[in-house]
Amino acid sequence: MPIDPTGAIGSLGSHLPLLLAAGWLIRVPPLSREEGHEAITRHAWEGLRLTTDQQRALIRGVRAPDAGLVGFLVSALPFAQRRHALRAWSGTSTAAAIQDTRNFLMARHLRALALPEGRGRWATFGEVLHCLQDSYSTAHADRVGARIVRMKHWGPLDGLRPAGPGTVRADEHGFPADRRDSAWSSGELTAEAQAAVASSSRYLEMVLRQSRSGEAEKAVLRGFAEFLDEFMPE
Repeated sequence: MPIDPTGAIGSLGSHLPLLLAAGWLIRVPPLSREEGHEAITRHAWEGLRLTTDQQRALIRGVRAPDAGLVGFLVSALPFAQRRHALRAWSGTSTAAAIQDTRNFLMARHLRALALPEGRGRWATFGEVLHCLQDSYSTAHADRVGARIVRMKHWGPLDGLRPAGPGTVRADEHGFPADRRDSAWSSGELTAEAQAAVASSSRYLEMVLRQSRSGEAEKAVLRGFAEFLDEFMPE
């Protein structure tokens, strides 16, 4: 089916404030002044006594997967969709996508702990938070309680695929952006964003505990698997 380039440009223009967001919004003046991942992360660290450097590195890391044109373009590639709690391909099952996302989270968590204390380590923890937080956006996943019952896909062709006779087109993440990725409603964090805050806070508590105790890798793996079983069960 031919695509009207004028209409496509107009549609893209209407999404400019959200263009660099493939998850909860991030602040990108002058395109967007709304904070999503940043606000969720700041709420999550309340009372945890992180240093200023740790806080700054977390914010840098939680923004990194969405920030800039490169981040936006790379996010559409199949291998990168797990960074945003999305299915790699339109035909990927939710079960496979959850497993892929869990594997990504585990790998990044272990990578962060292997780094020396400093900005690189905490920025990598921020990448873990980004993915975890995205899994609570209704643009990315449908949850029933803690369980993800459907993980969605993000791509330019999703809206062009025919639904089929007598069927409804599958609900996928809007392209290039999705209004459901806003973390705010009437000046307050949405229920989904608040759930993302709660899980992010629990993750940071675990990070601090594991960092201070110097747990062996086997114990770290067990602890992180238990965390995922609670907040992203298979």
